[in-house]
This record gives sequence, structure tokens and C-alpha cells, in this order.
Amino acid sequence: MPKGSAHSTIDTLTIKRIRLGVTGFSLSGKTVFICSLVQALLTSDSWKKRPSQGPLQHFRPLHTGKLHAAKLVSGESSTIPEFPFRQVRDSLLGDRVRWPAPTEGIARLRLSLEVNNTSGIAGRLRNKIGLHRQIMLEIVDFPGEWLVDLPMLAEDFTTWSAKMLTLASRSSRRHHASAYLQQLDGIDTELTDPHLAERLSDSWSNYLQAAFAAGLPLNQPGRHLRPDTLRHSPLLHFSPLPDRLAHTPVYDQMRDRFKQYQSKVIKPFYKETFAKMDRQVVLVDLLNALVTGQEAFDEMTEALGEALGSFRYGKGGLLSWLSGRSTTNVLFAATKADHVVRADRANLEAMLGDLLHYVDDANVLRASAAKVEVMALASVMATEDVRTVKPPHREVLQGRPKGEETLLTLDPGGIPLSIPPNWQALDFDYHRFEPPENRRALQEGFTAYNLGRALEFLIGEDFE
Repeated sequence: MPKGSAHSTIDTLTIKRIRLGVTGFSLSGKTVFICSLVQALLTSDSWKKRPSQGPLQHFRPLHTGKLHAAKLVSGESSTIPEFPFRQVRDSLLGDRVRWPAPTEGIARLRLSLEVNNTSGIAGRLRNKIGLHRQIMLEIVDFPGEWLVDLPMLAEDFTTWSAKMLTLASRSSRRHHASAYLQQLDGIDTELTDPHLAERLSDSWSNYLQAAFAAGLPLNQPGRHLRPDTLRHSPLLHFSPLPDRLAHTPVYDQMRDRFKQYQSKVIKPFYKETFAKMDRQVVLVDLLNALVTGQEAFDEMTEALGEALGSFRYGKGGLLSWLSGRSTTNVLFAATKADHVVRADRANLEAMLGDLLHYVDDANVLRASAAKVEVMALASVMATEDVRTVKPPHREVLQGRPKGEETLLTLDPGGIPLSIPPNWQALDFDYHRFEPPENRRALQEGFTAYNLGRALEFLIGEDFE
């Protein structure tokens, strides 16, 4: 037997490796999702005698006893930063709980899930040598702002510039972009200024930050918002320019930087990240888009549609990723389901499903991925469902709104049942709730909605 083959055989019998990508557009809650998912697995022992309760209800491996234990694994040899799990978890524990700061760049976390042996030849052999089967789950967290860059791969600088300047002129964005547009108007085509590109890109970045803060998601280049290791890099010193500057030095400089950004930033990221994913979660904050208004909702729809449409991009692009030999399950989750009343959570799920069909009418996604699921999700429940005391009796939410010190009972109204919504008839009040005190979360995980169902879809079959 060749050297190392025995170790390889045991490894094959006992370890299955799964890479789970987690992303989402701005404020979708991916940091909290990862934290809650990991804490639920680490504390799963607390619910083994109550499998129909707790954050992992609907996760069959817990119900059937297949999940033996979970533990964190250090990734000392990795070049990817570690996800700050304990820091995020600690912000949600204790007397002064708060939502954690979002992660800024790519990060990862590894979990070893020990599986109780099953029947069959492999199971009997593992039993004989006293080994548990193991699932090595690597969770990779990356900003949704980087996802928005994907359509740039199919564009040249001139096309991209025209598109971005048109977008900046929309009524929802014009105020935020006014300083940049005024700078463009003041540029003399004969001017040669070696620092002009840097000043323009800084101004463009300020505009993108303002648009992002206003709930508008279609912001390119995404690394202006989440630069990670590219902070202060000359690769980010570009911004869209009008055709009238096409024969100026600054235009040539910006065009070259655009090409470098495509080749040195976007392509390597998708090749090294997406191409290696086995499962994928995309989180979508529909509620924030609804309350921000029609233009923000339409822009979120446009951004999601462009990302899905770009799955057709070339060899090695997302289409080949989704139809590759290892990728199987893709989950789209409408987050913050606890911010609507219980009866509306099915409607929230249906709305996201309708939205995906609306933006993917050619059915590229469902034809490419082995399995696609849509669900409503609350990674950490910030509210409780209660009923009004006085008639007419109805469901309302009880929680601590942002800026308040005490619990309040609030009626958010209903969410629309159709896509696109009837904006004139919209009667939904989005209250931003703070996380609750949960003194048992360290031992029992965080109270969640559909977290176990999400995990079942993503990895449940891997315990068989």
C-alpha cells in the first residue's frame, strides 16, 4: 500500500468537506446569520431531548440523533481572515445587547460536525475502528457589495460609465451624486492634472457611501464600499466619465484602472471564491427595501436581476459554478421575518419567490442549480408575537424599537401580496427592533425562525 494511502482511506471514510458561501445585499444580516447558525450547532446538545424546539427545529439530523456534536476548528494555515465569531456572539449576550458591526471583507469559519455512524459498509467499518463520521463545514462570508460588481465583467469602460452616470441622475440618487456631477462639469478637456483621477474617485466613493446609507444597493465598484485589503489601493482610483472626456489623459487612466479592476479584483474573487463553493446562501432584506420606497425596491430588484443574469458570463463564471460537479443547493432567504407578524411570514417568503421569478424569467438559476429554495428567516428573533387585548383582536409584535429602553407593542401592518407592490395601497410600518436580552443563549443558542429549516436544506442530506 503506498505511503499515505491508509490515512487517505480513513479520511475518505470519515470526513466530508463542505464549503458554504454566505452573502447578501446591504443590511441583510449575514453576520448575525452566521453567528446564530454556529451557536445553534455548538449548543445542539441542549435540545436533543426536545428536538421539536429550539433554534434547530426542523433540522432532521438533530431529531434522528445523527448529529453527535459540533466544535470550532482553528484555521491557522488559512490566508483568509477568521470570522470574528466570539466577538459577534458577545455583542448579542449580556445586559447591554446590540446588533454587531457588519464584517467588512471576506472571512471564514470552520466547524467540525461529528456524525453518529449509520448502517452500510462504510458505517460498519467506522463502528469497527471506533470512528465518528465527520462533516467539516467551512463557512465563507463575503460582502454582497462585491456581488454587485459581477455585471461589470461583461462591460467596457465606456458602457459602464454611461450606465453609472445615468443611474446617478435618477431622482433617488441625484442629490447624493451632485458634488461628483459638478466636478465633472468643471473639468477642462485640456487640463493635465496627475491627481485628478484620485480626487474624482474619492468623490465618487463619497457618493456611493451616501447612496448605500440611503438604502440604494446598486453601487459600483463595490470595493469602494467594502475595500478590505484594497483600502488606499490605486486599483480603486477610477470612476465613470462622460464621452466628452474620451480623449483626455484622465479618461485613458480611468479606463486602464477599470480593466485592471476587472482582471485583478473581480475575476480572481469569483474564481477563487464562487468556483469553490459547495452550497450558497443569499440573504435579501425585502422589508428595508419596501419601507425605503419604490425606487429603492426597484433598484434592489434590478441589482438582483443583473447578478442572476450574469450567471451566463463565460467559462468559469457563475453559470459553470452553479452547474459544476460540486455545487448543489442555493438558498435565498428573506431576512428579518420577526419584523412582520406571524401570519405575514408566509407572505414574505412568497414575495421573495415571486421576485426571483420576476427577475429570472428565463429560469437560468433554477435550470443551473441542482436545488433552489426560498424561505423567510429570522436569525435572532427580536420580537414576540402577541394578540391585542381589546377587539378587534389581531396579531401584533412586542419588542424594543431602536432608541427605546423598554418593550413596546406595535402593529407593523401588512406586507403586499404581489410583485411589484401596489405602492399606493402599501400599509406597512417597518420598526427596527433591537436584539433582546437572552441569558440562555450561551447554553441554548439564540431564538430563531426557520434557522433549522435553512440548515436542513443546506446540509441535512449530508448526514445520511
